[in-house]
Order: sequence, then structure tokens, then C-alpha cells
Amino acid sequence: MTRPAATPTNPWFPTRQPNPNARLRVFCFPFAGGGASVYNGWNAALPAGVELVAVQLPGRERRIMEPAFRQIPLLLDALEPVLAPLLDKPFIFFGYSMGTRIALALAQRWQTRGAPMPLGMVMAAGGAPHRNRPSRDDLDDAAFIELLRKYEGTPAEVFAHKELLEIVLPVLRADFSIADTVLPCVPVRCPISAFGSLEDPHVSIPDLHYWRELTMGEFRFRHFPGKHFFLRTSREPLLAALREELVRWCPEVGP
Repeated sequence: MTRPAATPTNPWFPTRQPNPNARLRVFCFPFAGGGASVYNGWNAALPAGVELVAVQLPGRERRIMEPAFRQIPLLLDALEPVLAPLLDKPFIFFGYSMGTRIALALAQRWQTRGAPMPLGMVMAAGGAPHRNRPSRDDLDDAAFIELLRKYEGTPAEVFAHKELLEIVLPVLRADFSIADTVLPCVPVRCPISAFGSLEDPHVSIPDLHYWRELTMGEFRFRHFPGKHFFLRTSREPLLAALREELVRWCPEVGP
């Protein structure tokens, strides 16, 4: 008996598990250097009516040989066509650190066009991107590597292997260019919930509260234990808070 051909995996969404009964899709955008696998296991912690779609950017994991984007407009130009078929259901954006810039830029672009908008956006571990910040493009390799160590997000084995570091460094530099992008102060219609940590040395509490200037809807702030990568150290409370936001914005997804 011939088995049916497997559905080809979209490289942008390699871990997606289509849910025909989903009432809501959650598009997750990663931090600098992060891949779709960052969100592995999250789907099981969300309501049954939610389909999680983790975005895999070029330059990491299965797309390691592809050049990473350094500019948000070019990234959005490539991302929009692959997102389009998945916008047939209500959706929300979840961005973490660098991912908050991508999510907001996308929402601002779609609002200008009059396109469908997310029901809400959860922006985690990222300062409001309309505030000026120093660029890190001019750091030499030694200074940039020291910066990466301070973030405590890059595995120690990367620093220990020169060849691996040479592969990863251009991707991280490209990602930091995106993470340092200053976006216009154009408020979006959808509500924004900012998630952060009181102990994050890279994103201050005032930086998180400035997100209220970027929404015409409701603004909420939540904080969690841990430093910049509290999505790892406070995974359960983070997912519980995300679940609460999803149910609030889209009650049809169920408890």
C-alpha cells in the first residue's frame, strides 16, 4: 500500500503543527540568534483552540547556510508572502527581544495598508523600539563577543569553538542590527502587553512601559523572575500569563 506523500515543511515554520480546529494563531518571533526551536513545547501549554506558529528566520538551525537579514524592511518583504496563507484566522503576535521589533514593524506596515491586524501583541524582553538607543554595529569582534557573554544567551560551547563562533557571529551581528533598529512612534490599534523582568540588565522597566505609547488600545505590563532570558528560567509563569492574554483577547479558544 502506497503511503500518502508527506506535506512539505515550510522552512519559515518548520515546527508548525496545523490545527484545523484552531480559533486563533499565535505567531512567535525569536530573540537574536534564536530559532523556532525556542518555542518547542509551548503549544501543549496553550488552549486547545490555539495553533502556535514559531517563525524560523534565515541564518539559524535548519537555515544556517542562508544569509541573515540585517534590515527590517527587507525581512518583512520576504516574510509577508509566507505569512499571507495563515492569516485566514484571527491571530496575535508574540515577540521576544529582537522579535518585538519585527512584530511591531509588521503591525505598523499592515495598519498603514488597512490589512488585518493582530487581536493583540505580547512584547517580551524588549524595550520600546521608538526610543533612540546606541547602535552596536561598530563594535569589534572582541567587544561584540563580550557583549554576547553579558546577555547569557549564547551557549558556552559556541565561545569555546572558533569555527562555530565564526559561523554564528555574522548571524548575531545581523540580528543585533535588527534589534537596534529605531521604529517610528506610530501607535497600532491592537492592545499591547509588555512582559519583562525586574532583574534584566539590558531592558529597564521604564523601557518596557514606553510600549504604552505605541498602542491605541489597552496596555498591560507584567514582570517575571529572572534576567533577560526569563523565557527559559520562568517558562511556566510566562506561559500562564500568555495563556491568560490569549483567552482575554479571543475567548473562543477555550480555557
